[in-house]
Amino acid sequence: MRARLERITERARRAVEAFGVLLIAAYTVLVLLQVFFRYVLNESLFWAEELIRYGLVWSVLIGSAVVAHDRGHVRIDMVSPMLGPRGRRAVEFAAHVCCFVFVAILTVTGVQFVDRTWLQHSSSLDVPMWTIYSAVPVGAAIEAWFTLFPRDHVAGIEGEGEVLL
Repeated sequence: MRARLERITERARRAVEAFGVLLIAAYTVLVLLQVFFRYVLNESLFWAEELIRYGLVWSVLIGSAVVAHDRGHVRIDMVSPMLGPRGRRAVEFAAHVCCFVFVAILTVTGVQFVDRTWLQHSSSLDVPMWTIYSAVPVGAAIEAWFTLFPRDHVAGIEGEGEVLL
């Protein structure tokens, strides 16, 4: 059962990472097109700036989940080196519990926020704002999942590869 969950999580991670790369590539192309249109053709792509901003929001929140799966978020490691293996595991476990609680709260409040913005539309694109704001609960939910099942080979911590919660 655990091996199956890890395979599903790894496939999901690859899909999320591919989606993030696709978003970054798309808004990079849009930025280049915007520069070309503005400085070469002396025209403006009025909708591109807004689309780039929304793509950036989605890519950051999706990318944060991928980084959580790799245990790559920034951390200050002042206490762990002074502890033994059991102490390091306890600190690591407490950090993962805090991260999980944070992204769980972010998921719930993100859903509430999306619910309140259901009828709003963006100014240039006239896109429903819930499609943009959904990045918060979606990214946070994926990050919560990836926090529970981190990659085994990344962190260099004893006892890694365990389900942390």
